[in-house]
Amino acid sequence: MNFTENLWRKKRTGPALVALWLLGFAWQPLFAAEGQTPDASSGGEFIRFVKTGPNQGHVDTATKTYIRASDNVLVSLIGVVHIADGSYYDKLQRLFENYDAVLYEMVRDRDIKPTEKVSTDHPVSQVQIGMKNMLDLEFQLDRINYGMTNFVHADLDPTTFSQLQAERGESIFGLLFKAAMAEQGRQASDPNAGLNPFSVLFALASDDTSHQLKFLLGQQMGQLENTLAGVDETPDGKGSAILSGRNDYAMKVLGEQIALGKKKLAIFYGAGHMPDFEKRLLKQGFKPVSEKWFVAWDIRKTKSIPVGRD
Repeated sequence: MNFTENLWRKKRTGPALVALWLLGFAWQPLFAAEGQTPDASSGGEFIRFVKTGPNQGHVDTATKTYIRASDNVLVSLIGVVHIADGSYYDKLQRLFENYDAVLYEMVRDRDIKPTEKVSTDHPVSQVQIGMKNMLDLEFQLDRINYGMTNFVHADLDPTTFSQLQAERGESIFGLLFKAAMAEQGRQASDPNAGLNPFSVLFALASDDTSHQLKFLLGQQMGQLENTLAGVDETPDGKGSAILSGRNDYAMKVLGEQIALGKKKLAIFYGAGHMPDFEKRLLKQGFKPVSEKWFVAWDIRKTKSIPVGRD
């Protein structure tokens, strides 16, 4: 298939991918379908891109562990991206077995207990599903067992989330616009930053579209934390509902679980939330003790996934 035929075949899906990649990766709070009401930094690194050769590399997320000497409580921050290689989710699933409680993100009604498989029909989730098909990746909700006995819901319900957004005068698309403006400024100061439209064009027209697009988008994933940190800055200092508001609630649940006597806990949230969580833990007297990196996207011709870095 030649260049023109490839581009014509993919022209309906390609522009949507480029326009909505931020929506799919940075702004999805993992809405559960049941009972939902759709409504329109400093700190350590938790996501990175490592280039290993021409058009090759890998996107990694970090799991960092902290301990508080006063009560010997251990907390791990398990950063995640919401579409990734299936083997990545399998490794995280095995990791969860080591904790007394795993606090997870999912905007859903509190009276609904998730089963092993969690479905979703939220529009943003549908964007992610379309992207995972184009990129030949897996969707987090399809691979993680949310019915584990040590899983603890640590996120807002849809009504509270919508109310918090209204109080702070924000919407998902308003935040996206703010992020887009920040990205435009970043590219103006650094012409080499951001997605090159010609590179995207050739990726869409190639015979290896999923690999080429993953390589292009993977390089942008390293900017996710900076983008979220910038959008979370608000004049009143309270931060956005989608990041600070939800992190506030997760930390409340963490305190409740510690009060119940749990000693080994994990917070399982999107990697973009983790720098803020880290700052909160450090303020509470926790000290870092270890970190390990997991390959989320293996963008290499010959797959040789490193074990990770402790």
